Amino acid sequence: GSSRLEPFGLSEQRDASYFSDRGLMKEKVVKKNRFFRISHLVTFTMLGLFLAASSQLVAQEENIHQGLAPGEGRDLVLGNCTVCHSASIILQNHMSREAWDKTITWMQKEQGMWELEKSDRKTILDYLSMTQGLNQKLAKEKFDKRKNSMYEFDYQPNPF
Repeated sequence: GSSRLEPFGLSEQRDASYFSDRGLMKEKVVKKNRFFRISHLVTFTMLGLFLAASSQLVAQEENIHQGLAPGEGRDLVLGNCTVCHSASIILQNHMSREAWDKTITWMQKEQGMWELEKSDRKTILDYLSMTQGLNQKLAKEKFDKRKNSMYEFDYQPNPF
């Protein structure tokens, strides 16, 4: 509304209740804003902790399996092959089932690898021919990390 002019052209001063009511409203707004800031801080902190924990779990999972693809036989490969060498040697080789079989025989004769149970050897060969066979080599060549300069220094982490 219109306000009366006091002498000397000043607007009429408001009474104390006007200011005290505005002060209460302002205090409520400040408290409300503070609550929302704190709740957002808590929410984003929890989200950050969740993302950090989940990425840590993924990294641990990758380290446990040393980059080997999931599948039946992966644990046998890890338990029998990576005792002497890292999974990187396996991952950089793509061979037929027969070539993997000859490689295992060579490792047993020349490198001191123990004899495998027949069923374990079959499972290992099934796994290697499925995940590191010749067909997988052709599929991987379509997108070879080494041909992309972004991946020039992409090394597997040392598991030890």
